[in-house]
Amino acid sequence: MATSKESMTEAINNMTEAKTLRATAKELESPPCSDPLGASFMRLDADSLEDEARKSLHINEKDLPQVGTGGELTITKEQTIEAPKLINTVDKPDSVTAEASRDRLQLTVDADCTGMALDAAETIQAENSLEKMLAHQLAVAHKLAMTFGKKAMDYSVTSDRGTFGREELKVVEASRMINASARMMDVYQKGILALNKVRTGGQQTVTVQHVNVTDGGKAVVTGALRTGIKDENYQ
Repeated sequence: MATSKESMTEAINNMTEAKTLRATAKELESPPCSDPLGASFMRLDADSLEDEARKSLHINEKDLPQVGTGGELTITKEQTIEAPKLINTVDKPDSVTAEASRDRLQLTVDADCTGMALDAAETIQAENSLEKMLAHQLAVAHKLAMTFGKKAMDYSVTSDRGTFGREELKVVEASRMINASARMMDVYQKGILALNKVRTGGQQTVTVQHVNVTDGGKAVVTGALRTGIKDENYQ
């Protein structure tokens, strides 16, 4: 049975409170307090809160969903679930990750691009929830770019010469749609670059080949230069 939002919130609050108790217990053991007994009781309370939170967030083995297209967990009649995976929580989903997946999928439904979003996540082999969300955003950006482009084409190929001002109005609207489409294309391309930066840590390696041509007309390729990484041997 799925955990309610209220129970989930309470469980998260309990986990937070447990961390606070553990931090306070550590301070009690240090001078000038030196109260190991009080610290011990606080840790027991923290253990109790964490145990209660884990029970609330746990999904029974029989209720665990299967991983489907785009790394999202399959949606059953009883639950709409999936798990993000910054640490691959798809392996051990709980109610928090299930809620996150449901929200992500619902957003793609609202944007009417679920198929593209899941296909994009599958194509890039999204490794965590952040990459899945980026893949979904790329799908929305692509859809908007193409939709605005289509509207621009519609305004461009139709005319109302019989009505004063209508043709000029359509030219203006076509220009607006072209600009909107171009902006979304730019957003899409920047999203692709962002994915690459996330996966490579922002480093870029460039190899430069030096070509020396000898008297006999033979080219000899020598040397390489790497950028983005410090090379202490390079003078």
